[in-house]
Amino acid sequence: MTIEEATLPDRDERLTAERAYELYWADLLPRDARFACVGTGCSAPLICACLDKPEQNLRIRPYFRSYRLEDHAATCEVTHGRGETRAEKRPDVFEAERPPGHFRSEPAPAGAPAGGRSPRRVPAAQTTAPAPRASHYYRLSSLVQRFLEHRRDRDLGEATVDIGGETTTYEALFRNIYRQKVADLLGTRGVWWGTASLRATREGGYYLRFSRPFRHEDAELRPTITIAARDIEAYPVRKLLRARLDKLIAESDGYCVAFVWAKPWMPKDAEKPFVRFYVNNLDHLDVRGPEILEELKNTSRVGT
Repeated sequence: MTIEEATLPDRDERLTAERAYELYWADLLPRDARFACVGTGCSAPLICACLDKPEQNLRIRPYFRSYRLEDHAATCEVTHGRGETRAEKRPDVFEAERPPGHFRSEPAPAGAPAGGRSPRRVPAAQTTAPAPRASHYYRLSSLVQRFLEHRRDRDLGEATVDIGGETTTYEALFRNIYRQKVADLLGTRGVWWGTASLRATREGGYYLRFSRPFRHEDAELRPTITIAARDIEAYPVRKLLRARLDKLIAESDGYCVAFVWAKPWMPKDAEKPFVRFYVNNLDHLDVRGPEILEELKNTSRVGT
């Protein structure tokens, strides 16, 4: 069975599998890290699967799992569902910026666990499930993963996410670039996506050009994204970013599907019109292999 959260005793922290994945790729967590169950009165050992896989899709994503079910305490509601009530539906939360100290090279001092959250300490006598919490994400890749899962579950129009201080549905948030009228959308921040070509630059960065165009008057404009080498070097999860992009270039000749949380930008007085997406925070960009195209069919929302 998959488990959503675990504790990391060395850092005195309760964390999701996604956070464990980020810590590993930031070289702050070893591949053989051991975790513990967060269930009531339970300390069953857990491992994080797919921790070292740079690619992610519905079949390859990080998650916690037990060695053996019998390792869990009889009072553990994580595996046994004791006292479990129906979880309240709450929006996922996408944070535009990471909190200070989100990546640290040393364990948290006593009384100051990572992320400002106290580790879960519950008396063994407690038998009710913990109150449901919203899932907080910092990388767009995590939100894309949820989008794909909701697409599979056919509830894109009901599932919600709090992003940029506004709550919206996944269906409304994710927008396919193809042939939308860009002049009407310059002030629209969304998760824009489409097929693209990717190449490395001589300066150590990357250049992305979308394959499908926006419409502008009688022209078709294919937007671009430039990823500067200096921005990559300042990015805490740069090892993961480079591993994913280099793998796409090597295995699919740069053919990919790109997602970006941004607004389309056009110059006002350019001799020839063009469209760019500016990415000031590399957490706001996700680039995936072409194999997810089948999963993405009929999931876009055409802007009006």
